[in-house]
Amino acid sequence: MKIVFDKQELLDAIAPTLGTVSTKNTIASIEGIHMETVTPEKEGDPNVRFTTFDMNKGTRVYAHAVEIIEPGSVIIQASRLVPIIKVLSDGEITIAVDEKQNATVSSGRASFSIASLPGKDFPALPDLLSRYRIFELDGGLLRDLLGRVIHSVAETDNRPMLCGAFLRIHADRLEVVSCDSYTLSRCTAACEIKDSGDMSAIDFSCIIPGHGLAELCHLLPSAEGTRVTVRTTLKYIIFCLGSVTYFCRLMDCEYIDYERIIPHDQDIFVTVDRARLSAALERANLIAEEKIQGSAKSYVKVVLDGEELCISATTVNGKVYEELPIAHEGGDLEIAFNSRYLFNSVRVTTGERLALAFKGSTQSVIIRPKEPDEKRDFFYMVLPVRVNGK
Repeated sequence: MKIVFDKQELLDAIAPTLGTVSTKNTIASIEGIHMETVTPEKEGDPNVRFTTFDMNKGTRVYAHAVEIIEPGSVIIQASRLVPIIKVLSDGEITIAVDEKQNATVSSGRASFSIASLPGKDFPALPDLLSRYRIFELDGGLLRDLLGRVIHSVAETDNRPMLCGAFLRIHADRLEVVSCDSYTLSRCTAACEIKDSGDMSAIDFSCIIPGHGLAELCHLLPSAEGTRVTVRTTLKYIIFCLGSVTYFCRLMDCEYIDYERIIPHDQDIFVTVDRARLSAALERANLIAEEKIQGSAKSYVKVVLDGEELCISATTVNGKVYEELPIAHEGGDLEIAFNSRYLFNSVRVTTGERLALAFKGSTQSVIIRPKEPDEKRDFFYMVLPVRVNGK
């Protein structure tokens, strides 16, 4: 195999694939980038394909080569290939592989020789052209919703479904939910959804594992209005974004009945400026999350006293105290929260004012927008912590 690339185009093609290269050092073939030549369907179409797959998630990118001198297929270790390409001179780069699987990467008078594996050793991929279910939706909107719930995805939990985000595509709305046993996040938004089948029958849901969410958010377009195609199989969800295809194995379990755990009997209501509350919590975290003898005393105390909300945190190294003006209905209250959980939930909210609802010092706070929006809505619930036996 021998292919000539433009350096920048080669880097642009490889970059999206790096997030799905295996780093567990168990199977040599999945630690590399699978590069293979393809026959273009029509003139001007890409003629080289790059694929990475860590057995749970993967990325495929199509690119143009300057010249294909000899077609073929090869796997080159990503941790070796990418640094070499970056240090070579700008312009054209040639990648050649001989019959002994020695790969030569050269540009100008500089060349590197590294070992490679035959392309046939790359693991089989799911059906990336599946027509089981196909949706077209706003990729930027989906990225925004996922970004507002990803902080509530559990890293480890006895209930595996909590280690992922629940995605529901229903009629003309997207809904994303995550829960880590301490916080619950739910975001919904109106979205024009095109289905390959009967539009009235759109009601699809799945659980995307947490390890695939960060990479998905990275690849989805940042600007709303950019359409992406979503394909599903029985085990995978596939996102097609121009020349990039990202796929991830779905979690094979049912999500929790989150509606059942949401309290509806709050009797203390607070309206507060969102930006001021977020800034105050960020300042409180500077004290609350200080490490003390190997452990973190990471809670903030929230006191509702008349028309003021008081936020404080105290450690042996210092303390912080701040008062915020609020509109307050119901009794006064003293309650404490894990500082990071509360801050993460507040900082991803939108709008000028937030509505907080409390029941008591041992029950969750509900965080919602004060001004409802029919097109987009968010809901956050954070459990309190017990302080001094209370």
